[in-house]
Amino acid sequence: MERRSEPKQGTIVLAVQAISPTEKKELLRRIVTSKQFVRSERLSSFLSHICELEIQGRLSELNEKEIGRTVFSLPSDYDPSIDGIVRSHASRLRRKLEMYYLREGRDETIRLMIPRGGYQPQFEWKNPQSPESAATEPEEENLSGREVNPVYSLMPEGGLPRNETMLEESPAPQAGIKRLAGILQKRRVVLAGILIVLVVSAAAFVYHANRVRFEKGLPNSIWAEIFTMQRPTILVPGDSGVVMWQEIMQQNLTLSDYISSISPWRSNTIRLGQEHLSSALVRRRYTSIVDLDIIQKLSHLAYLHQVEPVLRYARDVRPNDLKNSNVVLLGSDETNPWNQMFQAEMNFILRKDQKRMVYTIENRHPTGGEPAQWTSDSLTDLHTVYCKVSYLTNPSGEGNILILEGTSMAGTECAWEFVSSKEELKLFLKRVGWSGTDFPHFEVLLKTNNLAGDSAASNIVAWRTAR
Repeated sequence: MERRSEPKQGTIVLAVQAISPTEKKELLRRIVTSKQFVRSERLSSFLSHICELEIQGRLSELNEKEIGRTVFSLPSDYDPSIDGIVRSHASRLRRKLEMYYLREGRDETIRLMIPRGGYQPQFEWKNPQSPESAATEPEEENLSGREVNPVYSLMPEGGLPRNETMLEESPAPQAGIKRLAGILQKRRVVLAGILIVLVVSAAAFVYHANRVRFEKGLPNSIWAEIFTMQRPTILVPGDSGVVMWQEIMQQNLTLSDYISSISPWRSNTIRLGQEHLSSALVRRRYTSIVDLDIIQKLSHLAYLHQVEPVLRYARDVRPNDLKNSNVVLLGSDETNPWNQMFQAEMNFILRKDQKRMVYTIENRHPTGGEPAQWTSDSLTDLHTVYCKVSYLTNPSGEGNILILEGTSMAGTECAWEFVSSKEELKLFLKRVGWSGTDFPHFEVLLKTNNLAGDSAASNIVAWRTAR
């Protein structure tokens, strides 16, 4: 029979106070109503769901497939190895929790974590003492020569409950003197390390400040308005899968059908033999190398402005995400249907005839001899590529939307090269006669040639300014 060893005379026993379900729920409530989470409905639902499962002890349901089905309304037969929506949101959720504890939750006594490699939340006391013992237990005077460490509660001798540890008796007081000398030596090392960190941090701050000034180049640059501390910035690359689906089906997809969770990408024209291919394109996630390159460069600009952007795949975006955030959308409405949400504010509209494979750029209000439309035939080897940069207000009127779109990947690349060039933007502002202190909201249509999939030098075709 297994026997439990008895604690020695004079032993101090450490008892870890359990965190009650009520305390867990109160912590969860504070987190999901914080500034970090209140605008992220999907992440709040994700966190609430897994915490509720943990509190109820339903740990077997804390797996990727069950979470995808319950939180993200995915079909029960979806393949997590193909669709990584749960994993990507879990990574964002971990970052959000870190930001919460750095800001609003810095005084919390309980820490909520989601260890990597799984989805089971963990609740732990943040400090070495529980709130009750820290408030009520006076500091013990050490008269016996033993080392007395902070404890949650002192248990009576003779019993060692589960989850408790024992602190053995310390050596004689002489060992404490040696230990004190070692502590002082360590503190000198720590102080020297702090000084080094401060010097390096100061140098890094000066370096990055100079880089930010260099990148801005204007009194108030477009990047200073996109990457701000006041609201989050969401970067949304295009969905290449939906492009292929529309070409195969030879029909354009509306935004309402794209975001529908009832019947994703409804179509009454799926021909015999296309069902499997159509289903694969709906389930799998692709984006272009051009979009990935732009996302990388945008992330670098965000870093220079001391902002951490949120990367969101187009299928994971919801209308509420775009209402109060700064947003960068990559691709035309064929590859990023969220553009349709802002076309009412645009003058130049890119549309594709899926049967003829021809792009038309509609000019809603021609001025100064402008044509009513421009066309681009994507089937020719060397053709004119059009690209457009739209810098608009978000639906709340307090943030900004930047849309980079083109009639091909070379067109999207052309739009990026224009908006990322300090000299191009200066020449554009001079050309439109802008003299304000804020960067204007605008649309600019450019054209270039497609050279082996890359864009050549571009020229401005037309533009509009809004402020």
